[in-house]
Formats: sequence, structure tokens, C-alpha cells
Amino acid sequence: MLKAVFYTRFHPTHGPSVIHQYPPDSIVPSNKNTKTSDLPSDLENTDNDGATAPSKDLPEPLVTFSSISASIIPAYELCDAPLSICSNGYRVLGLPVSLEDAKYERNRFTFNVAFVLDESTDAQPWHRIVAKTAAFFTALEVEDGVLQAEEESVGLKWAGQEGYPARGVGGKIFEVLEALVGQVNGCGEACVRVSDVHVLNLRLESERVAPPEVKGCEVPMLVRALPAEDLWTRDLTLLRILPYINGVRHVQRIAEDADVEMELVQRAVRELVLHGHVRLLDLFHFQAIYVATAELKNFTESDKLQEECRKYVINTSASSQDDLSTGDQGDSATSNRVPKLEDLRNLYSSLTTEQPLHDFVLAHTTQLTNIDIRRFITFGLVQNLLRRIHKYGTLKPTSAQFSSEGASLSPVKLSTSKPKSNEAAVREFDRAWKRAALSSGWATPPSEPRPPLLMSGRSFRSGAGGVEIGEEEEEVLRGLLDGRHCFDEVCVAMRMAEGKLLGWLKGRQGRERMGEVVVVCR
Repeated sequence: MLKAVFYTRFHPTHGPSVIHQYPPDSIVPSNKNTKTSDLPSDLENTDNDGATAPSKDLPEPLVTFSSISASIIPAYELCDAPLSICSNGYRVLGLPVSLEDAKYERNRFTFNVAFVLDESTDAQPWHRIVAKTAAFFTALEVEDGVLQAEEESVGLKWAGQEGYPARGVGGKIFEVLEALVGQVNGCGEACVRVSDVHVLNLRLESERVAPPEVKGCEVPMLVRALPAEDLWTRDLTLLRILPYINGVRHVQRIAEDADVEMELVQRAVRELVLHGHVRLLDLFHFQAIYVATAELKNFTESDKLQEECRKYVINTSASSQDDLSTGDQGDSATSNRVPKLEDLRNLYSSLTTEQPLHDFVLAHTTQLTNIDIRRFITFGLVQNLLRRIHKYGTLKPTSAQFSSEGASLSPVKLSTSKPKSNEAAVREFDRAWKRAALSSGWATPPSEPRPPLLMSGRSFRSGAGGVEIGEEEEEVLRGLLDGRHCFDEVCVAMRMAEGKLLGWLKGRQGRERMGEVVVVCR
């Protein structure tokens, strides 16, 4: 936790001095004997280092500034380098900056923005914040002269003076320190705006496990609201895709609807996952299989979580239709629409590996009357009450493949099988050529005019006998049926529903062209 922040500089007359601090009495306590005339023209009741001599009835400062001032404002040669000082059980982090210009007295303007932490706090995550804050204050002074101009403001109080802080006299630095401490301690990040040009964005980066790469079939869902636009600088990709992140669209669909490159969308979503704003879910469809986890026990014992679930999963569309049909009949009609907690517990525990979601819904139609099944599953996934059982497809090697793979290891034997026809040999050669082209990335000219492709570059056609897959799509499908890509990935890549894809693979055309496919659930 951040204990305090203070802005100090080397004053040409009074030496190292604390100009601003937050909290107000953290470094230099208020002294009612200090002269309240405009400073810095005259400082009274201060020691040689510019620190106010505290009265006996004042609270003790976190650190004694006079004991560390020589390090906080070091010689010019030691500036522009991070420092860490331990004093009185606290750790002071800073990065002194010395600006050289003829417009300053003594041709120098030396300052430091120091952060005070507990001595036991890991300082590593704070170094970046300290450096960025120092760079921000440097930009304020170099570009607009804010720091020096504020010291010349009429009525400005310095840290330790009676009446500090004096708000509304043109100074901005105290408000910056105040907002910085409050926001960083509150949510681990800060966005402090001084002007349209100068905005300080900070984030306390803790040790986090980097999330895996985002897949096109995954569905991003906001679980924590993003800060307002005036408090958080958003990149163009995030601004473009944010309206499409609704917990329903998968990443590839978001990229297409927002007209943004897939890689940019994946990068933006991954960043949201890293900072805890988004949770990635599996595609929702009625062929999916879900099972309860051990966390269901905690759900059954938590009345608060059950009540939260009931409010989230209620079917609002069904409720509005009931209101129109029954009119205003009091609390009895409302209570009939609210799912029972016992039903929610029983429904979650009834999900097993033996039935897909479609069969589960048919078996529990009465209990699911006023429940939005999509929100019911989503709540279970977000709260880790459920986990998805995925299907993986693997092409079963044919005897011809076995013989070709083992030809180099075994003696040549006379083949007793029928030789391939010339047409089959040409088709096999063409398939091998296209397979090599797809794997290497170079373009293959189409052998015949093809129908317009979909946005992903792949298509399937519906003929009289069902789905028809082109040769290029077939090669893509072969690459995905390797036991490592779940059917969600395959279906999104092929733009086909799981039922249609399985139907084609099990059909005559699929068996002839692809061979036997082994489907495993895990």
C-alpha cells in the first residue's frame, strides 16, 4: 500500500524543500507558528534543510525529511537515476531530475517526486511507476513550465504551513498527488488528467501468469467494468471492438463484425484478460457437454451466491410475456416466475457427461421454464461451477498410409491390391500439391471458378445431399483433425455447425474423402 507521495525540490534560497505532500501531514507536519505569508519569498520556522520544526502536539511524520534530504535531492551528477532509501521502517523511492536552463536561478531546476512504502513491501513493481511519474513531471515543466509557475502563484501554501493545502489558488500538483494515492491504493491503477495534453496513466503491475493465446472460437465476456474513457486511455482497437464484446460473439465473429484484423482483436482481448476485465468462455451451443465441478459444494452452502445466480439467470423475456398475459396480479405471479434455489442446485448437479445440453434441456423442461439456459451455463462457467467437455477428432490412419510410411523401413513387396486408376492417381497428386501449397503459404490458382468465399476465406456449399466441402477446405479440415484442436475450433474455422460437420464426416462423402474419424471427449 502506498503510504504517501511528496514533491520536493532544491529551492535556490532555502535548499531542499517539500513543496507538496499527500497526506498533508505525512512528511512535514503542519506548524501553526509558520508564517502564512506568501511563500517561497520567505520561509519561517524551518531547519537548514527546509523541513518544518514540528510542534510537540503534532503527529509524527512517516520519515524525517532532514535526514534523507541529501539523498532525495542529490548532487547534479547523481540525478536521473532511481534511488531507494529506508528510514524509520519505511522505504522511500524516487528518481531525482535536474533540468539545466538559463531561465532558472543558478541555471538549474532540480526536483523529485518520492513514494513512501512500508519497508517490507516489494519495491520492484513500484520502480516503473516512480520512473513514469518523474517523466510526467518533467514534461509538465519542460513543455509548459507548470512546476515553476505554481511556486509563484499568489496564496499558494507549502507543505507544513498553516492552511495547507490551499485549494483554488491555481496550483495543480497537490491534486495530482491526492488523486494518484487514492486511485493506486483503490484499484492498483491511476489516470490523472492535468490538461488535454498531459495525462498520467499508471498501473501497478503485480506478478501475473501470462494468459494463453486467445483462440478465434473463444467468447470474451466482461466481468469487471472498464474505467470511464476520461480516466483510462483506450487504444483504437479496443474502442472498435468493445461494443461487440457481449458474452455471445466469439473472437473471430467480433473481428468480422468490427472489421478489425484478427491478430489485433486477439491482442486486445488478451490484454483485457491479463488485467482481469474479461473472462474467456467456450462457445455456447446445445451439442455441448457440461459437468459440475467440486466448486458446486461451495455453491450449495452459499446463500449469497445462490441468490446472485437466481437474479442473473431469470428469463426476462419470459417474465415480460407473463406480465402481458396475466396483468398485474400481485406478488404471487412474480414469485412464480422466480426460479427456486432448490431447482438451481438440482439443475447444476444434474449435468453429466452422458447427455449433451440439448437432452438436458428436454429432460428438465419444467424446472427451466423461467431460466435463461445461456445465462445459466455462463454463470456456472464464470463461477467455476461447471466445466466443458470438449470433443476432439482424429483421422484414423488408413492401411495405405501405413504401407507408405513403412515402405522405407521394410523390404519392397509386390502389391496384391488393385492399382489405382489414372483418374485417382491424378486426384491424389493434385491433393498432395495443394497440401504442400497450403502448408507453405504460397497461393494456389483455382482449377475452376469457385463461388464467392466467406470473410474467413473458407466456404462450404449446401447441395441436395447436405453439406459439400471443397478440396481446399478439405485440406484445412485434415490439418485440424489431429486430436489437438477441439471441435469448437474446427467448426469456427470451417464455419459449420457441429451437427452438420459430424454428419458430413460420418456420411458417405466424408468417409470416402477423409476416411474414418475417431471422436474423443475430454
